[in-house]
Amino acid sequence: MVKRTCAAIAVSLMLAPPAGADFSHSGSLKNLTVGSRSLVDDDPYVSNLTRLRLEPHYRQGDWTLEAAYDVELVTGSFLDSPEFALLKDAPDPRYWDLQGELTESGDLVARHQLYRGTVQWRSPLGDWRFGRQQVNWSTALIWNPMDILNPVSPLQLEPDERIGVDALLWDTPWGALGRISAVHAPQHEDDDASTAARVKRFVAGVDASVMAGTFADVTKAGVGGSGSLAGTGWRMEAVWSEPDEEASYWQAVADLNWSFRNGVNLALEYFYNGRPAPDPGLSLSRLAAGEPQYADRHYTGLLVWQDINPFWQYRVVAIRNADDHSWVVYPRSTWTLPVPLEVYLTAGVQLFGGNDNSEYGALNNLGLLEAQWFF
Repeated sequence: MVKRTCAAIAVSLMLAPPAGADFSHSGSLKNLTVGSRSLVDDDPYVSNLTRLRLEPHYRQGDWTLEAAYDVELVTGSFLDSPEFALLKDAPDPRYWDLQGELTESGDLVARHQLYRGTVQWRSPLGDWRFGRQQVNWSTALIWNPMDILNPVSPLQLEPDERIGVDALLWDTPWGALGRISAVHAPQHEDDDASTAARVKRFVAGVDASVMAGTFADVTKAGVGGSGSLAGTGWRMEAVWSEPDEEASYWQAVADLNWSFRNGVNLALEYFYNGRPAPDPGLSLSRLAAGEPQYADRHYTGLLVWQDINPFWQYRVVAIRNADDHSWVVYPRSTWTLPVPLEVYLTAGVQLFGGNDNSEYGALNNLGLLEAQWFF
């Protein structure tokens, strides 16, 4: 019933906005085709995802309502793969049940979700935002230790897609150069809820931040900063974590980045992971879902991106596990089609190397082709 209500609200706002409201809407239609081999039985598969996203935006006075409602169709031999079976059985981390399948057969899965849905109130005491949202306190480019509530793998096929968290966020300015934020993300079991705060301030040329809180059964505290020196940008994050029943550990990232006159942007990162996954190759559901997990402690990364011209952009991520010497390269190139509509075509591959027992060498290469139309 809740799912039908959310869908009805999104559609009704787009078709019949309230009188006198500041209302706008947008949307997109995406088709993403991916080909690879199963990590379990090595059988080849093709996955084809078609997603319609509707995004109404309503504002009246100090109140703002924003939503993004998705309808997705999945076809292809991926539906018969072990990875898809694991994804179906994986629990959804979001608090509200605002997503689900419309129909399923051996050839087609139709599903829908409220991808984003928030109500925001701009009050004298700060901004309050309630609902399904992204809460990202990270500043690094490849690895994001301070992105606690919306973690994402640097190899996620859709880099801009994040699952979102159902939460209440409070945010207010601290003078002209700072902000204070606090968030609470409930769960059905109180021990699984998350509550945290962050203070961010620009001091002596450094954009510094401090974060602390409890995230499910883990207490975390972190610091971050970014700035520039002699034409070189830098970023850093360090997060200390203490699970209730396990030893504490650190995760940290350091970044140097440059922007050149020809439009090339380059970033080099080092990532330290103080809690290696015991056997990430067995956690296929997390891997397929794009959740971050790391088998070792030391990683280096390279990120290059450039707008070659208004119609052609590219992005390359290269990661090396410094402990087992495995590696992955993920280039993506996007073209804006010369048509009256706003249409983008993206092609990319993920290439893995290393021995069969290494973190990335155990994975199979894949290719992707994406077409997206905005309206």
